[in-house]
Amino acid sequence: MLIAQLTDLHIKQDGKIAYQKVDTLQCFKDAIEHINALNVDLVVLTGDLGDFGKQEEYVIIRQELKKLNAPIRIIPGNHDHKVKLREGLSDLVDYEHPLECNFALETEHHHLIGLDSSVVGKPFGSIAKDSLNWLREKLLDTSKPTLLFMHHPPIKVGVEHMDVQNLHNSEDLWDVIAPFNQVKAVVTGHLHRPVCGIWKHLPVWVGPSHSHSVALDFDKEGIPSFQLEPKGIRLFKLDEQGIVGHISYIGQHEGPFPFFDGSALLD
Repeated sequence: MLIAQLTDLHIKQDGKIAYQKVDTLQCFKDAIEHINALNVDLVVLTGDLGDFGKQEEYVIIRQELKKLNAPIRIIPGNHDHKVKLREGLSDLVDYEHPLECNFALETEHHHLIGLDSSVVGKPFGSIAKDSLNWLREKLLDTSKPTLLFMHHPPIKVGVEHMDVQNLHNSEDLWDVIAPFNQVKAVVTGHLHRPVCGIWKHLPVWVGPSHSHSVALDFDKEGIPSFQLEPKGIRLFKLDEQGIVGHISYIGQHEGPFPFFDGSALLD
């Protein structure tokens, strides 16, 4: 199974340019075209689909998401409005809880769980008690290796203005996960950077940006800023052997070029 993670779209009303610099709508369209060319089996969107959580944003988002050739699952981020997301994408999402936007999907070899970490009106993340209880029940349902998706990372990465708005109740989440050994990794967005880390003993994979990247600045007094770095998405290859993560870069790049000419290495 091949899964594409798409995160932090930040689509604005009327397709407006973000920060007077970034055409997030065109970046979104380019990402969809790229994903369709990869023939993935599933696309998971890990939050911040809209920029201000306006209904008009979700109209645009829905229109573009309908162009994907694969099924989708969606969890919100801090820039989203849960109610308007559910209303605007009602034919694309199906959540069990009346308020929290969580999903669970069982595949041949794995269990995929999406957790809503968004807090209304706040930039940081926190998983509601109802969602934690729901997660516990889902983990009791199956012992299949589980991949957990959410918007906010449970780790700090050294970029101060993003670290203060990570997942604030990560210990509560760990209390639920700890008794189960089937959770194999956590996948998040929010940081607009490709990041890998370890939380407790679990790998954490943060999706790269397909539009604008948060500047990699380890100065605690650094000014929050962004850069236009190479764009990409994260891919996950799931099979009976386990889970492997890749980054697939969007755009035209030279190659591929052969290593060999017949049976000889090119030199």
